[in-house]
Amino acid sequence: MSTEGDFGGRVIYTGVEKCPVCGRDTLHVTETLYEDPAFGQLILYSQQCSSCGFRRVDIQYLESRGPSRLVYTVEDSEDVYRTYIFRSRTATIRSPELGIEISPGPEAEAMITTLEGLLLRMLDVAEQMEVLNEDDENTINKLREFKNKVSMALRGNLKFTIIIEDPYGNSAIKPPGGREDRLRIETLSTE
Repeated sequence: MSTEGDFGGRVIYTGVEKCPVCGRDTLHVTETLYEDPAFGQLILYSQQCSSCGFRRVDIQYLESRGPSRLVYTVEDSEDVYRTYIFRSRTATIRSPELGIEISPGPEAEAMITTLEGLLLRMLDVAEQMEVLNEDDENTINKLREFKNKVSMALRGNLKFTIIIEDPYGNSAIKPPGGREDRLRIETLSTE
């Protein structure tokens, strides 16, 4: 089945499959082909179970741009609130100053967010880790230091670097207008 989807995409598959969570045949799956000027052809996968509520959205890029490293120095709150992060499911995001590293795994999903959204996710994870480690004072202290740094970064009071390394070159950092010259794009060796 092939029909036009939202935003100019072309639906190339729709169907109902077995849900990986509840095991019922109630997982509605849609695959939509898009042509994006920045990334080329990509397929958006959307899954939603009408029984248990399981949801998953993923993006698969059909073209590789080659291994790359994107490096952006965040200097103020405008950078935090107006910089967009497009991370493919194969990319790693790091910030040495904040102590953040998000590595891809077998169930990694693509991420499209602002830098603010990424930092808020890190605060949520730190909160969850505090609860799980409530009896470990050393870990709690390290988590509080981390949360303090991230909170300062969210307010634009801490200069830091955001780095995305992608073996296929399908990730991007989009800085606020007029700040594109601070984005460094490096081609990585395939060896």
